[in-house]
Amino acid sequence: MNVLCLFQKFDFSSSTIYLDLVRALKDRGHCVMIAACSSSETQSRIEEREGMSCAFVPVPDQFSAGKIKKGLIQLTLGRKLLGAVRAYFWREKVDIIIYPTPPVTLSGILKPLKSHYGALNYLMLKDIFPQNAADLGMMSEKGLLFRLFKRMERELYRESDKIGCMSPANLEYIRKHEPEVDPEKLELFPNTVKIIDPDPESLRAGEGGEKGNGLKNYVNIIFGGNLGKPQAIDFLLDGISELRDNPNIMFTFIGSGTEEAKIRSFIEKNALPNLRLLQELPRREYEEILKDADIGLISLSPLFTIPNFPSRILSYMQMSKPVFAVTDRNTDIGELITAKARCGYWCPSDDPEAFRDTVLRILSERDSLAGKGRNGREYLKEHFNVERSVTILENAVSG
Repeated sequence: MNVLCLFQKFDFSSSTIYLDLVRALKDRGHCVMIAACSSSETQSRIEEREGMSCAFVPVPDQFSAGKIKKGLIQLTLGRKLLGAVRAYFWREKVDIIIYPTPPVTLSGILKPLKSHYGALNYLMLKDIFPQNAADLGMMSEKGLLFRLFKRMERELYRESDKIGCMSPANLEYIRKHEPEVDPEKLELFPNTVKIIDPDPESLRAGEGGEKGNGLKNYVNIIFGGNLGKPQAIDFLLDGISELRDNPNIMFTFIGSGTEEAKIRSFIEKNALPNLRLLQELPRREYEEILKDADIGLISLSPLFTIPNFPSRILSYMQMSKPVFAVTDRNTDIGELITAKARCGYWCPSDDPEAFRDTVLRILSERDSLAGKGRNGREYLKEHFNVERSVTILENAVSG
């Protein structure tokens, strides 16, 4: 089949679930065309890369922009991507168009694309916006901006032939809160990755910290990824501070984001001995540090009313690391980790006592961490293999 992919950001040098997906589509014998926005480009261009046609259009950097500027940039993305498709792929045959959220602002271009290609529009629902922004207080549900984006969101659902949801809770949320969406459109489309053979050195969970840097006797809990408001950073900092006198626990944060300066200031002001912050690292360097972690941490704000599923979980599972999830109570991540995959621990991100008790439990059950990590990898291989995503898309087209 011929697949047209629309992305607000895409990079062959970054390890993402979308890069794994397009490569898997290509390896399965499908023709892949990519139209993507890029803040590093000065003019539109097309290139052949890994047997795929990739068209890039320039946009301002929205990820370091303020809220208003970011919103304005988002409003231009659909028009930019439609221009790229018309310039480079308009004469091609297309069987399926795939696109993730964010952004919801592609809603206006789906109808003309459908009219031209007659292809199946497939939404990979990774973000329920604007409700997630309202949950975090970034906009008011009564405000003009929220209502504008809400109309776009509903148009996006209406113009999509299939809506792939990340988890059962994600699917049920749409079914409950968006009753006008035809239930036949909804299906599970989980985050997936290419399964890679593990480096034996990455299987050291539970063996006790990094070599040669003084952390040998610690349980090393690592957090890698975006450091922003969605990650409940204030809650984590308070919880880590409460554990500062325990010499056997170390937290390592690796990443960047809007809360990075706050974390650095908190460490310096409180002289925390059990937390270190490292700048966002290239993938290879990050994985070298992750090899020596005993457990991987993910966190989500307790304010979320929508069920999120951070793809960071998959990178921990990939490297046979158990998972410590600190999240809101609406996501089904806790059930996945503790009951289905049996690969880690969960506590709510609004309960400081539960956080402390769970960390101490991790420490007391240190000898079982390697086994939980292996459970996670086996669950990943069975349920979150990117080949599953390719098969779902193939079935959507074949009907």
